[in-house]
Amino acid sequence: MEKTPIQKLYEKIPSFRCKEGCTRCCDNWIQFAPEEAARCGGFDFSGEACPKLTDGGCSVYEHRPLICRLFASSEMMPCPYGYGPEIPLSEAETKAILQEYLRLRKEQEGYGKDGQ
Repeated sequence: MEKTPIQKLYEKIPSFRCKEGCTRCCDNWIQFAPEEAARCGGFDFSGEACPKLTDGGCSVYEHRPLICRLFASSEMMPCPYGYGPEIPLSEAETKAILQEYLRLRKEQEGYGKDGQ
């Protein structure tokens, strides 16, 4: 199956192993594109912890949105426990990924079409 442009952005984010049992990144406002919501079975974010957080972990980890993937992978969003990739994304790299992600989200959400 061919990857979507957003999934290709995921590949630019360095991976690492989180602190076991940590859910620190799960209490932030979750931003997601329509395709990410569909892959995760939808989101109904109440402003508390992410609704996909169950039994101390992410129930949709493999399909989590870009913002979740960026947490602790960027020098702009460091892990409070010191976890993260050996070489995190720089501020410029993070901003470039976020700008492209927002462009793709707007495209998916139909902004800029039909006078919107």
